[in-house]
Amino acid sequence: MAFLGFAPIQLGDRVDDKVLHFGCFFLLGSCLYFLWNLSYKRNLLLASVILFTAAVGSEYVQGLLPYRTFDIHDIMANLMGGSCGLACAFVLDFAFTWRQEHRRRWGGRKEAEYQRALMDDIDLEADEEDQSRNTDKHLKL
Repeated sequence: MAFLGFAPIQLGDRVDDKVLHFGCFFLLGSCLYFLWNLSYKRNLLLASVILFTAAVGSEYVQGLLPYRTFDIHDIMANLMGGSCGLACAFVLDFAFTWRQEHRRRWGGRKEAEYQRALMDDIDLEADEEDQSRNTDKHLKL
């Protein structure tokens, strides 16, 4: 992305460069979110700081180059793409983590059936022990 951002390439009228800025920063934002194995807040904070710095910094560097121009609208497209990428990554991460946590806590259907069968066996064993104790008491009397 860095090479394409600073290379002297002319796109012409076929492709709007704002769409490219949005798409590149969308990918960058979603990849940056999953780069670290931290909490939700730390991933969002770290990725947001890096995205903001990259969005503004890349346009500032382009303003210094003789064959590129500084454009505030490019910064806005960068920030919007990065924000949307971060939001999508966050939602995917939260949904996947929630599903795993729910399955870990409550188990799936097979796990529930296994737990029910296990509890039934334990209850049967407890009932048998109680009955044997009761018969032992009656025999002693």
